[in-house]
Amino acid sequence: ELVHKLEQQKFAKSARSRPDPSSGWVPRGAANGRHVPADVRRTVWQRDGGQCTFVSDRGQRCEARTRLEFEHVDAVARGGQTTTERMRLRCRAHNQYTAEQVFGVGFMERKREEARRRAAAKRATREAEQARKAREVEQAREAREAAEASERAAVAAEQDPDRSVVPWLRALGVSAREARAAAERCEALPAATLEERVKFAVSSLAPTCVRRSAQVASSPA
Repeated sequence: ELVHKLEQQKFAKSARSRPDPSSGWVPRGAANGRHVPADVRRTVWQRDGGQCTFVSDRGQRCEARTRLEFEHVDAVARGGQTTTERMRLRCRAHNQYTAEQVFGVGFMERKREEARRRAAAKRATREAEQARKAREVEQAREAREAAEASERAAVAAEQDPDRSVVPWLRALGVSAREARAAAERCEALPAATLEERVKFAVSSLAPTCVRRSAQVASSPA
């Protein structure tokens, strides 16, 4: 059962198999000649026995069964076709060896270096993006904690009738929003007494707010 599941994952193996590309059928996403359809991978894998097909000059076949790659018999750059007849299994080392024979050692080394640079650039970009997101998350957390601390301090200060004008204004019937706005205006009088700040806050309120109360209560309700 496990083997069956692995075959489904790797080769999209199912009872309804798609036709072979050699019949003229073109799968979606096959514009890139390096795309190997699942049914071709499955057929090639079964035909080659899941083993590298490279054979040495002495007639000894490579025994590698891991890190296998699907190699075009004819290089894609030279018009190689992605069909079961023109595909084979090769281990990574022998795939590179064949490419060096076809295109030359220098050419393949340049290609590998380009691939390494692209991979390094992608890795650096990915790491930079991860670092940026981490910074944003940390900044958002710090801002949220600072806002919560500020809100707690403001609430505590507003509830202290000996220091804040808010309880006294609320006793006059002033809304919480207007009381807070008036308290902020009182910050311009840091040396004033509480009584002076209350008078200043009342005088700064809109006339409609002042008329809500006939007189100033001597203490908060």
